Amino acid sequence: MIFLDTSFIISFYNEEDDNHKKAWKIMEDLIKDKYGDVVISDYIFNECATVLYLKLKDLKKTTLICETIKQIEIFRVSKGLFEETWKVFKNQKNTKLSFTDCSILALMREKRIKHLATFDKEFSKINDINIVG
Repeated sequence: MIFLDTSFIISFYNEEDDNHKKAWKIMEDLIKDKYGDVVISDYIFNECATVLYLKLKDLKKTTLICETIKQIEIFRVSKGLFEETWKVFKNQKNTKLSFTDCSILALMREKRIKHLATFDKEFSKINDINIVG
């Protein structure tokens, strides 16, 4: 199983992004089922919809892309996971992760997901995940 971070998704859909070609290569591996199931969270969907709309300034294009993103399995952040996210966020020492990024770590640990597709360098400081990106 692999979790997709917003940075990966935005890079994939934004042809002008520095990581666009790299995102395409990773997507080819995802299509070949190299990592198994592909998942995101409702927080990541929220972030993607917001960032895409701000970048594209086009609601029609944004909703079209988001309809595709919605096809990915979306885990919901429960009250318990929210509390675990808060613990991760307030106890981080060597990282500068956003609350949403901390929710990724909490969810990955809860679901025992080892792979994360991301271009966010802060995640490379986390030892118990495999960065794809």
